[in-house]
Parts: sequence; C-alpha cells; structure tokens
Amino acid sequence: MTEATGPQDLLALWSSEQWLADTDAWIHEAALTVGARVSGPIETTHHRFWAVVRRVSTDQGVMWFKENAPSQSFEAALVRTIDQVAPGQVAPVVATDDVRGWLLTRDLGSPLAEDPALQSDSAAGAALAELAGSYAGLQRTLEGRARDMWAAGVPSFDYGNAMAYAVALADQLAGLPMEDGRRLDADGRRMVDAGLSRLGEAAARLEVDGIPESLEHNDLHLWNAFRPPVPSGLGSSGVAAQVAPRVAVIDLGDALWSHPFATLRLLCWNARRRLGSGPGDPAYERIVEAYLDHWSEFGTETDLRRLLPAAERLSCLHRAESWRRLMADVPLFTIPDDYLDAPAYWLQAACSIDPYVWTCEN
Repeated sequence: MTEATGPQDLLALWSSEQWLADTDAWIHEAALTVGARVSGPIETTHHRFWAVVRRVSTDQGVMWFKENAPSQSFEAALVRTIDQVAPGQVAPVVATDDVRGWLLTRDLGSPLAEDPALQSDSAAGAALAELAGSYAGLQRTLEGRARDMWAAGVPSFDYGNAMAYAVALADQLAGLPMEDGRRLDADGRRMVDAGLSRLGEAAARLEVDGIPESLEHNDLHLWNAFRPPVPSGLGSSGVAAQVAPRVAVIDLGDALWSHPFATLRLLCWNARRRLGSGPGDPAYERIVEAYLDHWSEFGTETDLRRLLPAAERLSCLHRAESWRRLMADVPLFTIPDDYLDAPAYWLQAACSIDPYVWTCEN
C-alpha cells in the first residue's frame, strides 16, 4: 500500500486565494499554447476532498481543469499518455503539469447519462453495452504498455496477493479507535475472515486465466462516458486517429493496473439496479457480450464468463483501495461522515458470499 505525502486540508487549499491565482495563471498560459484565450471567469464546479474541477470559457470553446488528491494525481499524466496512443478515447489534452497533477482538457459535451435519447431503459442498456465494448477495446490497446502506465504513476494492484491485502486492510481498519468512522467493527472483521478463502479462490482463478493486465478504470459508468461531438482526429502526439472511437471516458483517478475484467462489474451492476436486468436477461447479456468479444482469443465465451464472478470480487477490493488511499491524503475532519466507512464497506463486499446482494442489503 503506497501512501501519499501526508494529510493536507485540500478543501482549504483549493479555496485559497493563492491556489486560485496560481491555477488561473497556469490555465491562461496553457490555453495560449494551443492558440486559445480565456474569455470569461474560471469557475469551480466540483470541490470535493478528492478532487477539484474548474470550468474554463475560451474563444475555442469550454475547457476543463482538474487537480486530484495526491494519491490520484497521476491522472494528468495518464490521460496525456492515453491521448497519445489512443486519441479520441479520453478528453483531448491541452496541457498537463505532472508535478502538481494539473490537467487541462477540451470539452466532450454532455455525459451519456444526460443524453435525452438514452433515458429509456432499452436505450440505456444499449449505451452500457456500447461503453463496455469501447472500453474493452481501449484495454486491449493499452495491455502491452505497462511501463508507460507505471511511468505515468498508475498504481498496480497485485490480485495474486488479494488475501494478504485484505488481511492487512482489515488489520488497519479494525485497529482504529472506536470513535473513528472508518473502523471495521468486530462483526465486520469476522465477515472478512470468513470470506478470505473466497478471495483466495478468486485470485487463483484469475492468475491462471492468461488474460493480460491492463487499465482497470475502477469507476466506469455513463456519467463518466461521452460521445465526442466531432472527432479531433489528432491526439496530443499529433498522430492521426484511423477510426473515431464511439465513446470517450473521463475520471481516471481511481484507475489501477490490474486484471481488466474488474472494470465490467460496475456496468453490470448498473444494469441490474437501473434496468432490473440480471444474468440471462437480454440487456444484461448484451453488455457482457460486447465486453468479452474483445477477449475471444483467450477462450470461449463460456470460459471467459466463468472468470466474471472472480473479477467482480476483485473489483470490490479495488474500490476499497481507492477509498483507502484517498482517506490517507486528507485530515479526517475534511471527510464527510457518509464516506468514512467506504474502505470497510467494500472490503466486506469483496469477502461476502454474493457481493452484489450484500451491497443491496447494506
């Protein structure tokens, strides 16, 4: 578990006059590098303990600035790297500052979740399937670029070590003071201990499947997906895109380099919760088929489907790790109470008999 540089009140930092002045100056200069001029006030639109986002009006259209908490500051370098090797599948990069984790991108329009044409259940199901297939294609593009991902700062998650990770996290959370909202209570600890063998079986299944590691988005859903209105044709590297991708994604601060199939969990759970569509239902099956179609060289569809429960369990551990590292970035008082139990919650989900059912009940 890699820790950040130490707790810092990021909410206060991102509201300070000095930080606002520094980012304003950087944004103005960065926009000029692509021949754009800021044409209006720079507005903060999202201000959470894990990230701040600012909307920038320019004479070339809207741009977006983002800074993440330290443990997720790699997103700037990661998005730039993807923009270079798979242009059009992330927001086009205007500029980055890797040291400070600053990212400035062009606008992608409205997320698919807000598309009026996708409000019906059938259309939403089709969009989830489209996103599943598009992101799987990106994972295949990135699968041989581990060194590029590590150079960008993307953390790896060793799923072969899942049991040891779960024990270490359980020890950490169970050892917190009684009044700490992050604490794993005695019942939760017993649940984790009882489920360790399930994690071990899942890890063992994934270790021998032959699927190459790739970028696990770790928060893939329709609010983080866009259909670019006009393909730019060029990434920041200046390399022409041969085929315009159907869907671009944002919010890669939770990403991990790990087993790619873990990404599918949230799309499938969205289908079950929003559409009431579970395994065997056509809408659900289209999502799975669109994703697995990109991995057919590694086995039959039946073989690949057998891996999904193990990947689903792994994905819950990924969520636990994402929240754990974010909470190490900031003082406890800056974290809203509703978020404090997130690491323990997802750790228990990963160890439960059925992670989906457990989350619905809890």
